[in-house]
Amino acid sequence: MVLIYLVIAWVVGLLAADLLQLPAETAGLVGFVGLVLAACGWRWPALRLMGLCLLCCGMGSVRYSMAQPTTTPQSVWLLAGQGEVTLQGFIAADPQRNDEGQQVLLQVEAARVGETAQPREGLVLLNLPPYPAYRYGQRLLVTGELRQPRAAQRIGEFDYRTYLARKRIFALMREPTVQLLPGRMGNPLLLRLADYRDHCRALLLRMLPEPHASLAVGILLGLQSSVPDDVYGDFSATGTSHILVVSGWNFTIVAAMLAAMASRLRLGRGATFWLSLAVMWTYALFVGASAAVLRAAAMASLVLLATASERRSHPWTLLAAAVGLLTMHDPQALWDLGFQLSTLATASLFAFAEPIGARLKRLSFFNWPGLGWASETLTATLAAQVLVLPLIMFHFSRLSIVAPLANLLLVPVVPFAMLAGAIALVGGLLHLELGQWLALGVWLPLAWLSEGVRLLAGLPWAEVRVPIFSIWILLAYYAIISGWYIWQATQVEEDAQPAPASPLQSHGDALS
Repeated sequence: MVLIYLVIAWVVGLLAADLLQLPAETAGLVGFVGLVLAACGWRWPALRLMGLCLLCCGMGSVRYSMAQPTTTPQSVWLLAGQGEVTLQGFIAADPQRNDEGQQVLLQVEAARVGETAQPREGLVLLNLPPYPAYRYGQRLLVTGELRQPRAAQRIGEFDYRTYLARKRIFALMREPTVQLLPGRMGNPLLLRLADYRDHCRALLLRMLPEPHASLAVGILLGLQSSVPDDVYGDFSATGTSHILVVSGWNFTIVAAMLAAMASRLRLGRGATFWLSLAVMWTYALFVGASAAVLRAAAMASLVLLATASERRSHPWTLLAAAVGLLTMHDPQALWDLGFQLSTLATASLFAFAEPIGARLKRLSFFNWPGLGWASETLTATLAAQVLVLPLIMFHFSRLSIVAPLANLLLVPVVPFAMLAGAIALVGGLLHLELGQWLALGVWLPLAWLSEGVRLLAGLPWAEVRVPIFSIWILLAYYAIISGWYIWQATQVEEDAQPAPASPLQSHGDALS
């Protein structure tokens, strides 16, 4: 429980540093005061906890300040607005593709303005046509005009400049001329994984028809760029776009498969732990290592560690530890929408799955034989929506009315699609024709998903628009829900405590 308080204090420190622009010296002073209180309060647990929380809060603010990029004479964004420039660098991340084009993140190494060439550093976002398709690590020579991202024009409008700044991007180019240079750069492991993932993607696209191939790519490899815009729109309208995103559920399925394999091979506890850990993090890097994926991988790793050490794992502590570790690595992950949705969905399941499940079991319909799966799926869907839905409405101003029904009908099919798709992919890696035959087994679950989401999205009442509302309303909602949950948890703890024994009963116990 102490770890949860410390992680909350750490996150408060990150938020305070961002909102109040706290200098590192001030944050360090807060941490020092906390350290003194913790040292002086070793006899008083409450004072010691307060000191530790202040220490973590100050350390969070210091970590945020240290993570901020600094402008130097070599910063490439200083060339924005100075006319045409030529940049040399390499692609620093997987390009984001859609039907209209691709966004390429260029790690700049040198720049030329006019006849003057000099070393430069920093990231530049390139907006390019859809073809030719570029890949991570390729070296490019681009010529165009550097611009600053557009800032918000009024209060409440999406601030694209701030959004990119949190990703350390302060300049962009729109449709520059591009020359591909020989050679590749980047992390050797990530280069190999990216090449292997592209090979797997090409195999799935050859073995399956569309849109089933794109769905398989999204579910297994975490690549949504192959999914057609209209299909992705149907998943969004039905509240099932999480199916196309690699999340904690994928890691749960991978962990279950690894546990079954380890049991069949009769591996020891230590060998099982290290094998599972290696597979988990390789898979996390393989599917792109987004903030949401890293959070899920961190939680899965902590569960493996608890199992290997024969220690009981507390779900809230696991979630807090994963959030703390990830934000220590990258404080800006706290503002990543995918990370927010993933974390809130997990917390919502922990908090509300049990009471919602208990209420559903009171309905006679869910007690019929063979309908246990429906109760579990609907419980998970409704529980996750408690904390996730308001954030989706805040960012996208839409509400999926059909989401509970869509999740009830589609989500149970996803594990079968993953398993059959993985078998077909392994067969395709061995021999293309073998993979094509095995792909017949994945066609039915993928067809169920694609046709089901198309039919449900076509309902006139599937999705409605909601008015734009203030962030203060969103925060007030979360404050009320959090207060209610804490009050409920306190009531449960009080009810669980045994009533004080009467004097007569105490006397009888003493005699016995």
